[in-house]
Amino acid sequence: SHPRLSGSNDFIASRRNSLKLADHINKLNKDIEVFPYSSAYHFYEQYDTIVTETAVNLSICILAVMIVSFCMLGFQFYPSLVILISITMVIVDMMGVMVMVGIPLNAISLVNLIMSVGIAVEFSAHIVKSYVSSPFTCPRRKAKFALVTTGPSVFSGITLTKFVGIVVLAFAKSKLFEVFYFRMFLSVIVLGVTHSLIFLPAFLSIDFMGFINNGFYL
Repeated sequence: SHPRLSGSNDFIASRRNSLKLADHINKLNKDIEVFPYSSAYHFYEQYDTIVTETAVNLSICILAVMIVSFCMLGFQFYPSLVILISITMVIVDMMGVMVMVGIPLNAISLVNLIMSVGIAVEFSAHIVKSYVSSPFTCPRRKAKFALVTTGPSVFSGITLTKFVGIVVLAFAKSKLFEVFYFRMFLSVIVLGVTHSLIFLPAFLSIDFMGFINNGFYL
């Protein structure tokens, strides 16, 4: 038995210590198998593999997005790589936001992170598609064309509609909806639009081939 536990950290530490104690007892006594049990333990088993599951699932999702983007953009590697970089940055920033606003990594936030990959694609893919279909050859003019022609649609058609859809969650009485859904989805919308309208045009306007041809190896 253990003293009264008051939070997730206490339950996680209690379960891990109980497992260590049971393993130690089982090594000393081979006749009877001892195992710890608590009605709350099955809720905290997820934390044994949550970091590994997060890394594996996010990697699979981002890789799948790059493969689909590669096919949809006419088998062009560079635009697909740009989308991959943008989505990865959004997810990394999302994890930073989770730390800043106190959102723990668990099964719910993991699902939201995976959903954030799909939402981030919607922001970046349109800009990159417009960049690829631009009639210009200069990267700066192609980036400007993408921002001017597609940027307003990304802001009004994607950002504002999604914001209106989730703003009602800010008034939810349930802490679950307010923390894990409103905060996370608001964060991915803000990060997605800033990456698509600020980072992507700036990154796409860089003439990497010009740097390489002039001897500046990146």
